[in-house]
Amino acid sequence: MYTNVGTSMEVKIRNVRLEDLPKVYDIELKSFKHPYPYTLILTYYYIAHPYFLVAEVSGKVVGYIIALLRGGALGHIISVAVDPEYRGRGIGKSLLKAVEELLRDSGAKVIRLEVGEDNEVAINLYKKLNYEIVDYIEKYYPDGSNAYVMMKRLISEN
Repeated sequence: MYTNVGTSMEVKIRNVRLEDLPKVYDIELKSFKHPYPYTLILTYYYIAHPYFLVAEVSGKVVGYIIALLRGGALGHIISVAVDPEYRGRGIGKSLLKAVEELLRDSGAKVIRLEVGEDNEVAINLYKKLNYEIVDYIEKYYPDGSNAYVMMKRLISEN
């Protein structure tokens, strides 16, 4: 689908396949204190398929992003993660840009996401991509930790 040439490595962004889900789940487990259960990732495979992408390096899935289009105009990023061995190489940024393009092409005007208030790496990435903190949710996560709501207005490429 999309190809990105990074620092001496080629990253391919494509739609998820059913056989990718075990690796997506593995990345989920390595990335979050409160990972989604496998059954939820499988559910997203069916309901979010146009906006469920993976990043591949040398044929290996190293990251993923899941998003939904709500009400025809609101893109909602559900989850994005990169295998710890591949972080810091622009893969998360490539996944975000790819899903933003898909959502924009489908009519989204705004994209929303939630991020842990202590996840400075992710917050900084989102800010670089023009997301702004617009709200704060107390006790968002199962352990009682808080989250920011961040949003980005999409500008039409027309």
